[in-house]
Amino acid sequence: MKLKITKDLFLRALSQVSSAVERRHTLPILSNLKLEVTSTHLTLTASDLEVELVAVVPLPEGACLEAGATTLSARKLMDICKSLPNAALIDLQSADDRRCQLKSGNSRFMLGSLPAEDFPLLSGGSSDSLNSGTRLQVDQRALKRLLDKTAFAMAVQDVRFYLTGMLFEASESQLRTVTTDGHRLAMFETPAVLEGSQSVQAIVPRKGVLELQRLLGTEESQLSIFVGREFLSVTLTQQNKPQDGQQTVDIEIRFTTKLIDGKFPDYRRVIPKNGDKVMQVALDEFKQTLQRVAILSNEKLRGVFLQLNDHNMQMRANNAEQDEAVEDLLIRYQGAPLEMSFNAQYLLDIINVIEGATLQMTLSDANASALVQDPAENGAVYVVMPMRV
Repeated sequence: MKLKITKDLFLRALSQVSSAVERRHTLPILSNLKLEVTSTHLTLTASDLEVELVAVVPLPEGACLEAGATTLSARKLMDICKSLPNAALIDLQSADDRRCQLKSGNSRFMLGSLPAEDFPLLSGGSSDSLNSGTRLQVDQRALKRLLDKTAFAMAVQDVRFYLTGMLFEASESQLRTVTTDGHRLAMFETPAVLEGSQSVQAIVPRKGVLELQRLLGTEESQLSIFVGREFLSVTLTQQNKPQDGQQTVDIEIRFTTKLIDGKFPDYRRVIPKNGDKVMQVALDEFKQTLQRVAILSNEKLRGVFLQLNDHNMQMRANNAEQDEAVEDLLIRYQGAPLEMSFNAQYLLDIINVIEGATLQMTLSDANASALVQDPAENGAVYVVMPMRV
């Protein structure tokens, strides 16, 4: 394998895939990247056996001096490339079966390598091929928004492993994501085109969701999502931002994640439907008040009390040190007087993903879950359980 490539392009491709590398892994080869060079493309692959990222970089004529493949340490490659001058040209070639030489200017690095054929591909050998699943088309910006609006409610650690991921549910012309940690629930939907009439569900693990969030941009371009029995994959194109005078290069990114094998709870049963008390409040004012009052809440429970009356909300918090915070807030409220207690952080997480100027809460009684919505956003639904004090 012999390759000549600019530092700018090589580093951009490395940065797209290296986050999938698991540094502390029982398989040493998984701390490496797989590099494959052909006459037209450089392909970089990283995997931790849960998430796989592939970057395909078009090569200019003459960049490939000899086709081949190897695997090299992801961390060392990144550190070396970052240390080189901005306009550096990298010359990479296999020295023998166990080593690879990287040259740039007056610098020489000899890196240990492992055989490319030993690198485990996430979907390699699986019956879950690209012909045995469902495809759907969705706008890239819409998909990023979908993840951003719901990712916060995933469980971090839970014996109910299916709660540590995000449910993707596609039916007819909609793609919906749902997350819950047992104390709150987030749901959002966006238009999508499903190839075929049969609806599909898949639970994407937490790391897969976070990686996909990082990769997605705000461009209005169509993406193809493939949902198989064991894997979900997304293919997108990212434009390299070259230095002055260099040609723009589009890098193809292929993201694949293993799915969680489990049954997601019936989230429709959790969404309150019979609330007879509706409260609306200015979002920014509510957020600032909540942040101030929560300062004196119990550091572990983070509980705040909301006392609702006609046109007024009294928010208060206290703790074991006898501290107390109280603040009144002007609201629009329909219903009988009510007092409830919520985890302040759960409410702030919802507030941070609402884009409108108003927050709406639909309530029934002090022990029932609250339905939180943005009146200007039809596709978003949030549910928060009250605290029992």
